[in-house]
Amino acid sequence: MLHIWSRSICACLALGLAACSTGGARLARPPAPPLLQGIAGNTDSGQPGSTVSPETNSDGPRATAVGQSEEPTGPLTLQTALSLALIGNPELRPFSLQIRAAEARTLQADRPPNPEVESLTEDFGGSRVRRGFTESQTTLALSQLIELGAKRAKRVRLARLDENLAAWDYETKRLDVFVGTTRGFAEVLAAQRRVEMTEASLRLERQLYNSVGERVRAGQVSPLEQSRTQVTLSAGQVARDRALRDLQVARSRLAALWGSTHPIFQRALGDLGDVKPIRPLPDLLRMAADNPDLARWSTEIAQREARVALERAKNIPDPRITLGARRYGYNTGETAFVAGVSIPLPFYSLNRGNLLEAEVQANRSRALRQQESVRVASAIEQSFEQVSAAYDAVVVLRRDVLPAAQSTFDGMSTGYREGKFTLLEVLDAQRVLLDARVRLIEAEAAYQGSVADTERLTGQSLRTRPGHVNGGEGVGP
Repeated sequence: MLHIWSRSICACLALGLAACSTGGARLARPPAPPLLQGIAGNTDSGQPGSTVSPETNSDGPRATAVGQSEEPTGPLTLQTALSLALIGNPELRPFSLQIRAAEARTLQADRPPNPEVESLTEDFGGSRVRRGFTESQTTLALSQLIELGAKRAKRVRLARLDENLAAWDYETKRLDVFVGTTRGFAEVLAAQRRVEMTEASLRLERQLYNSVGERVRAGQVSPLEQSRTQVTLSAGQVARDRALRDLQVARSRLAALWGSTHPIFQRALGDLGDVKPIRPLPDLLRMAADNPDLARWSTEIAQREARVALERAKNIPDPRITLGARRYGYNTGETAFVAGVSIPLPFYSLNRGNLLEAEVQANRSRALRQQESVRVASAIEQSFEQVSAAYDAVVVLRRDVLPAAQSTFDGMSTGYREGKFTLLEVLDAQRVLLDARVRLIEAEAAYQGSVADTERLTGQSLRTRPGHVNGGEGVGP
């Protein structure tokens, strides 16, 4: 009996496993965008990750580094800030864990259906049987569901495409972190420049206050003019204090990108004034192919088509094979084989709604890809105009406005000491000079922010060295 039962089990399992085998190679993971390559601390999700196993309990290479970055204490470069953010940004961890969850779903999708064991005893007890179980029949059988239509292989392919979609979402988020860090670093540079500008302006206002004081003591002007310069000096001190607070806010906002709440780095090192003409618009539109927002749609459509294939395969009935042995009564001791096949009768297409939905979703993904292509192209054109406008503003301010404002103020200050100009004329020239300096800082910051937005849309660096705000010759003096 045991020998017959063992053969039945082996035959049923072999048939089930042969029909449900998957095969096929693991899909290649999406590569990191060129903009993210070559940065210290960067993890390339394009390399195949480790497959989840029942014994695996780690967060994987994309999640282990989260929260382990050290707080920078000295001067901070953009390269260091980007490395810290790509390692320690708290918003990246859920995306990395989503990849691990997708790998676990692939592991489950690759499991075949379990066999079922059945024990059945017949013809015992009752009014026609005199001696209990002596004339009963006992059947011990093993049944296995056979998945036809390569359902298991299609299920695994769908799960692996889900993995790749999770990896694309991870790359998209990393690109957002990269661009956010670049913009945040530029904001710190601009805030530092504003502090320097307000301190320089405060020195000018003190010099003017002292100069007016000398003329008041000499009896050349009214004491009211010194009171007026005192008001300007006090306003300059307020502007300096506000610039210092804005700098601290910008520092905290930048540090939050790598998971820090108390920034202790000394100073951001970079050249906010590294301003160059941007590449032509047709080049930017061609570079957009490396944008994960567009590149992911090939995987998205393949995933939708894989679901259509799986739903279509579900319309194929799966037979259930049963093999076993039957023993006749305890007195006779006779044993015989039993075998059976059960096949669902497909009178109705019970999966028709799911198949229709999958087909509609596939068509929807194609429409969304076209919509995303138009959106990215339009955003690149807008960003190109913004970068160009900021570049032109920087050029004009450096070449024309700022030198003229500085020359006018210097001439007015000298002429005031010689009695040629009034205090109001000097203060007006000073206001024009400060306004020109502020506008230059704002234009340079707008340029750096617009370049970062364009890099986010193209997925590639538009600078001389990937990931740097500084480096290269600027425009103007």
